[in-house]
Amino acid sequence: MIRKIALPACWSGIGTLTLKFGFMLAVSTGASAALIENMTIANPKATALGNAVTADPPGIDSIHYNPAGLARVKGREGLFKLSVVSFTFGAEFGSYHPLAQAEIDKWGLDETDPVENSVSETDTPILKVPFIGGRTEWPLPVVIVPTGGAAVNTPGTNYTWGTAVFAPFAAGYQRDDDDPGIYMGKELGLTRLTYFAPTIGFKLNDEWSLGVGVHFSYMGMSALTDLRLMLLPLGIINTALDLLEDDSDCLGGAFEFCGNSISPFESAILMDVDVETGLSVSATFGALWEPEPWFTWGFVYQTEAANHMKGSYRFSYSQDWQNLFASINQELGPVTRLLGLPTGIPEQTGDATVNLKYPSHFATGISVQVTPRWKVNLDAKWTDWEVWDGFLIEFDNPFELGGLGSLIVPEYVTKTSLIIPRHYESVWNIAMGVEYQYSDRLALRAGWEPRKSSVPDDKLDVLLPMGEADLYAVGFGYKFSHDMEIDFTLGYFISQNDIPAGTSTNSNDMTQPTSAWYNPYTGLDIKTETSAILLESSFTWQF
Repeated sequence: MIRKIALPACWSGIGTLTLKFGFMLAVSTGASAALIENMTIANPKATALGNAVTADPPGIDSIHYNPAGLARVKGREGLFKLSVVSFTFGAEFGSYHPLAQAEIDKWGLDETDPVENSVSETDTPILKVPFIGGRTEWPLPVVIVPTGGAAVNTPGTNYTWGTAVFAPFAAGYQRDDDDPGIYMGKELGLTRLTYFAPTIGFKLNDEWSLGVGVHFSYMGMSALTDLRLMLLPLGIINTALDLLEDDSDCLGGAFEFCGNSISPFESAILMDVDVETGLSVSATFGALWEPEPWFTWGFVYQTEAANHMKGSYRFSYSQDWQNLFASINQELGPVTRLLGLPTGIPEQTGDATVNLKYPSHFATGISVQVTPRWKVNLDAKWTDWEVWDGFLIEFDNPFELGGLGSLIVPEYVTKTSLIIPRHYESVWNIAMGVEYQYSDRLALRAGWEPRKSSVPDDKLDVLLPMGEADLYAVGFGYKFSHDMEIDFTLGYFISQNDIPAGTSTNSNDMTQPTSAWYNPYTGLDIKTETSAILLESSFTWQF
């Protein structure tokens, strides 16, 4: 007779077939993109003022912050920037929730989850280098990035042309093999690099300036991660038996079939995905209004950009996975193939495509010269992260879990594609900065940017452990002469989040047995912390 095992209602099971395989990459850029926004532009004046520069855009980098500011650049000007950044990503895993522990005890597992009461931490940088496959380990403990640009204003004209190279966002890390965080990112590299940004700023009259630019960018994502499946094998066996309604004497107990089993606490799959596109186009529009010498208002709008990224994928399956599903396939016959059950193959490789929108952005702000020496900047910003409702990932061939997943959650899975639900939010943030003109040559600056997260509390995870955050910065600018200036900034970024067991459908959910999310830390309390130290400098000169 068939011996069926009831799937615990408090643990994610068969729905995990959708695996959120794709990401891990959802990142990607998702969980932290709203938070690393502007952090990798690396303009020391902007960072020192808390990125509150929409009404006080910094020279050539007005191309990004507000292209109308480019009209303020006179003559022929060059910009060289050097950024030194050190990131630390950390997570602390607590004990199992009593409800989750009760289910573990019910199944009589003889092993202990090594993730429980452990700590994950990494400060090893990884880069996604354009057009180089995979991820590149940076040889230094800090990332050093040079960028720059140039602008030209012909004497007697009211417009200035310019272009620049900058990174709207970039992040990456590598975790050790025994790090408990490897089930949501062992290696991760994310890069958006704008390599050509032709922009023009017009000085219309004494009060108004307008600007417009077109940005040509590279975008790439690359991820390597271990996947552990918690009670997934049990869910698959249960579902197969329910559908087959046939006799089998091979089901030996929880996680066991014909003497083969998979531990829910160990890696079952190693996933490697690498995708990129060399052409992602967006546009930027901006304006400045200066009705009085002491007051400026500005706004900027950056359009959405579509990214059609192509590359490769590789799924490597553990020996336990191969043995278990080969036994199921052999015992239950051709009907299992009809259902699309995994067959126990060792590896799958092929081509992958990820379609991802880079969201539009709007900012408005004021700059007030309160006294001849003191200036105060204030910005309000909005980014349309709500367009990240879900990501489409397409594979060139059917993947192991696609067949059954398409039966269980057809709204998310086909045999050759996944839709990864994200459900992010479009949020408003504020930023503020002050500048003190100490002398004709020296300006001192300080800024604060409290960053509200676009990732809801029930979507927080360990992939890029960022939620609400704060950026603090101080800096200075020094003019050697009328045609030569340096700027320097020291910044500190901190994001701390508490994810109690069962509160995030992206990491530790306990309540949805048919959830479409990958939850490798089901039932565990999680606390995360991401910190960064930024050293930014620039040299501006006339040529």
